[in-house]
Amino acid sequence: MKRVNLVRTAFLTVAIGLGSSALAADPVTDAGSADEGDVSFSYGAALTSNYISRGTTQSDDHAAIQGYVEASIGILYGGVWASSVDFNTPDKAELDFYAGIRPEIGDLSLDLGYVRYYYDDSGDCCGEWYAKGTYALSEAVSAGGEYYYDNENDTHWAVATTEVSGLPMDLTFSGQIGSDFGSLKLGSADKVAWNAGLSHALGDNGTIDLRVHDSNYDPMRFVATVSFDF
Repeated sequence: MKRVNLVRTAFLTVAIGLGSSALAADPVTDAGSADEGDVSFSYGAALTSNYISRGTTQSDDHAAIQGYVEASIGILYGGVWASSVDFNTPDKAELDFYAGIRPEIGDLSLDLGYVRYYYDDSGDCCGEWYAKGTYALSEAVSAGGEYYYDNENDTHWAVATTEVSGLPMDLTFSGQIGSDFGSLKLGSADKVAWNAGLSHALGDNGTIDLRVHDSNYDPMRFVATVSFDF
């Protein structure tokens, strides 16, 4: 099928192509150093031992390769994120197309946008509007929240986040807890998922992250991820 081939080609370009170039390429201009009127590009790749989303594995507890490309101008941005998946179905790749704005008001950083999810075999899945906010409580501590809404299926996902940097051995702690407030109709209880972990920088562009994920509908899982961002 032409649509399937196009999606698979795009996934390979983003996830696998970036994975090889991320280790060798010179950094591109980042959004923070670009003039307000200039278009800047960022990209990255990651290898994770398990692709977990909202407490549930998306890779059948197997490793996944992931990557993204993003363009921005001022507070506007748009990009595509890709990952290998395994649902024991013909779908083997996920592509997320997203766009939005990232304004800042003092110590408050906002991220408002829309993301559309596609899979290489089944195609267009669904989309979500999102609003994210992070407030810097100090140079080392931040707290925030995220809200996602799928207007087609009338589902919600709300998240509380926190991050603490500057820990011994240059570690950073981060954690999240989220709930669907019953909108997914998975059972008698609202789904509640959380994760917490430690990360450490690898040079100027790399990060290693060790994290535990759990939810009341999933078993606890430990995940290791190595990522590079440029």
